[in-house]
Amino acid sequence: MVPSTPFNYIQRKRALKHASKPTAVAKITSRPYINPQIASPLFSTLPAEIRNHIFYYALLAYPDPARPYSRHSFWYRPGYTHARAIAVALLLTCRRIYLETDLLPVVHNEHVIWGVEKPRIPSGSTNYLLHDRHLKLSQRNAVRFVHLFTQQAWLEDWKNQWLAFTTSWPEGGPEQIRITIRHTDWWYNLLGENSPLALDPKRKGRARVGEWVPDDQPYESGSWGSRFVNLNGLKKLEIELETIETKRTELDTIVEKARSWKFPLRDGDVLVMDEESTDKSFWTGSKHFKGLNAPNVPAGLQLRQGSTASFSPFKSTPRSDTESEELGPGDTLDYYVVLLAWRAQSKSEQDDHLTAADAMLTSSTATKTAPAMTNTAVAPPTTPPPRGTYNRLNAIPTYYG
Repeated sequence: MVPSTPFNYIQRKRALKHASKPTAVAKITSRPYINPQIASPLFSTLPAEIRNHIFYYALLAYPDPARPYSRHSFWYRPGYTHARAIAVALLLTCRRIYLETDLLPVVHNEHVIWGVEKPRIPSGSTNYLLHDRHLKLSQRNAVRFVHLFTQQAWLEDWKNQWLAFTTSWPEGGPEQIRITIRHTDWWYNLLGENSPLALDPKRKGRARVGEWVPDDQPYESGSWGSRFVNLNGLKKLEIELETIETKRTELDTIVEKARSWKFPLRDGDVLVMDEESTDKSFWTGSKHFKGLNAPNVPAGLQLRQGSTASFSPFKSTPRSDTESEELGPGDTLDYYVVLLAWRAQSKSEQDDHLTAADAMLTSSTATKTAPAMTNTAVAPPTTPPPRGTYNRLNAIPTYYG
């Protein structure tokens, strides 16, 4: 179903639809007069619902064929083969269209933010420090979906970047966030390095294999998993983890541990894993990245946390912009990707869920311990356990162009 127009514009459109005099239209804006465009079939003939659908599709982001990404760039991957564009020229048509559509590009498109260092981000892209400078306050309040490409060090608040991101939203923050950690974004997994993969939302600072915080222990103060309490409007969280095929077992270990992760929100709400939304995929990409300016990696970095100095799947010298985009047999790596999802669960839903689980356990125990009936050939009737009242929140649409 196509998302409806933001609620704060319903009154504006009603006023325009029923306005019979210019003075009535003028009440919805500080400008002296806005033409209601009653001569245009778009406003005089089409119902508002159909018009909203047209505006919605017209303002979705799309891959710009004139701006393809290099296959040797860090940011080239499935779904991100071209820079994206939005046909915002529609907003310049007339003032009435502007009033009805000025927030639609913000509401219905994902906002890609880069928590990584150069040269791992596209030229002209938005990082977390510049994001608030590119949007007005009303636009920031309307953001629903954010896709964050981040280095693990950034997520683990190496320099308080993750804290700055979660506290930079004026009213609650987005409804849905996807966090992507690419293979080159893990600690020491780029130039001749092979550090074991580890990710722990409860630990403050860098996660390490074999040093997981137990499930029954609280989140450490300052851990990245505890920062979600700053995002009041968050309803769905997705974490996308990527590595190369040869390290698939290490990533699967993290995925198995992630099944028990629950992220605290405000007012006792939590983010609980949606097992049905887990998705695993593979893709083949280049192992020659442009812009690498470190042909030699210090031995001290290679040996950190069990790194293997002989492991070097990536080319460690810069590539020329004029090199061919074609990939030969020795130019590719197979990448393994796992997408995990969590949905917000209110305190009352948690209580209902626990009550239903306890009832099922009690019923099961009573059935097992009930004495056998030997005086009749008819088995005793069994009462099915009561159905739980827990309902998952509706999925938030993913607004890809």
